[in-house]
Amino acid sequence: MQFALTVPTISDRIAQTVVKRYLEPLVEPVFHGDSYGYRPGRSAHQALNVTRQRCWEYEWVLDLDIKNFFGSIDWELMMRAVRCHTDCAWVLLYIERWLKAPVQMPDGAVEYPDKGTPQGGVVTPRTTLHTFHSVV
Repeated sequence: MQFALTVPTISDRIAQTVVKRYLEPLVEPVFHGDSYGYRPGRSAHQALNVTRQRCWEYEWVLDLDIKNFFGSIDWELMMRAVRCHTDCAWVLLYIERWLKAPVQMPDGAVEYPDKGTPQGGVVTPRTTLHTFHSVV
């Protein structure tokens, strides 16, 4: 399946914002202090500043780029990770629906994904990154 940036409807963006505001305080305290992606009050510029400082302290650098990370996440594992942080039925229901939502491709074809998280929404990168470490 070819993955594309998804564009949620206005009502989905509102619902995703509500879920984000619910989940963020639950997962933020357990996330690693050196993680800067999709976190409140953190930016790529801050990550670069820390990297520059550490380059003078260490003689090595480790860089990881997991190919198709967002597009290959197992839904069952993802939902298990989310359940480590909440048992709120409406939150779990919405996240599962967003994961399984069909995707209309530029040529008009509709694809039904069986893994991965949509990119381009409010909640999915945060949910993915902040919860996945709970079970991996």
